[in-house]
Amino acid sequence: MLDQLITRTQTTPPPISFFWYGVMVLSLVLSIYSSLTYYKNPRFVKLFKGIQILQLLALYSWYIGFQIPFSNSLPFYHCRLAMFAVVFLPDKWKSKQYFALLGASGAVFALLYPVFDPYDFPHITSFSFLIGHYALLINSLVYLMNHYDKTLLKKYKIIVYTFILNLFLVGVNQVTGGNYGLLNKTPFIPTAPLWIKYFLVSVILSLALLLFDIVFKKRWRMKSELSL
Repeated sequence: MLDQLITRTQTTPPPISFFWYGVMVLSLVLSIYSSLTYYKNPRFVKLFKGIQILQLLALYSWYIGFQIPFSNSLPFYHCRLAMFAVVFLPDKWKSKQYFALLGASGAVFALLYPVFDPYDFPHITSFSFLIGHYALLINSLVYLMNHYDKTLLKKYKIIVYTFILNLFLVGVNQVTGGNYGLLNKTPFIPTAPLWIKYFLVSVILSLALLLFDIVFKKRWRMKSELSL
């Protein structure tokens, strides 16, 4: 069992039955509900930050210990970057608010369209994917509920940051042969030219971030009006 959990022998991504996909979606809904309900509870906040840190420690211990190649092991996936940023960056930084928006939207997308690493279940990467994305969703929503500030990020900056980040990831993929940001093997358009993948992924991600930003901007304005 332990050998299977930490093996580096690749096979195929584990299949997801309709039942387990339903469980994942239900857990997604419960994660959102619990975040919006308990975001002011210090124990709740510390619990999921702790879970995120333990998940990252376990995953990167496996990456380093088993010398997993840079095409998979660098922390340059969108959600992985958001995990580190939401846990470790200061609350008032623009970049933390950006990555919290990225983490919330990215976690929802990842859990609705899961792309597991090619290892038989159970495997450390499968557990890390599930635990990591649920914790990221909760930590991102908790941060946005507690610390969102509409003056930190303008809409055009969200778009510019997204295009710059994805351009950086395109460069990383060219060097490592990886698929960071799904910019190399993009779902639904895997054979499209690289510039089309880059443009479409950047546009879709920007729209998702702007949508979340609009939601929290409205909440911020309501809070400001009530405090007057």
